[in-house]
Amino acid sequence: MFLDTNVIINLVREPDRINHRALARLRDPDEYRCTSRVTFWEITIKHRKGKLPMPAPFSIAPEETFSSWCARAVIDILPLGAAHIGLAMRLDFAHDDPFDRLIAATAIAEGRELVTSDAHFRNCGGLRLILV
Repeated sequence: MFLDTNVIINLVREPDRINHRALARLRDPDEYRCTSRVTFWEITIKHRKGKLPMPAPFSIAPEETFSSWCARAVIDILPLGAAHIGLAMRLDFAHDDPFDRLIAATAIAEGRELVTSDAHFRNCGGLRLILV
């Protein structure tokens, strides 16, 4: 399972916003969970612009806080590679948000289902989704 930015945020702040079936899978110790450094980058930029308030530890030490969140939820943080960026450029996806394109491309390249609440991803060819 590849977790979109909105899922990471909801797991940390409001897990009740995730439907019960998806939350059970997200908490299943046998499920492999991962996300991208792109997710951390997106949260950081939105927080800095004031669009995404985060708890104080994030403002003081974002890299440590994000790593701690992922460690507690047993979520691997995948690097962003040239293959992900190249695929993001070639994706059949009308959405122009660079974060979403990179997240979709990484999920596809890694052979993972994308866990998201964002219905825009339905329009991305080749992407397998778990909508929460």
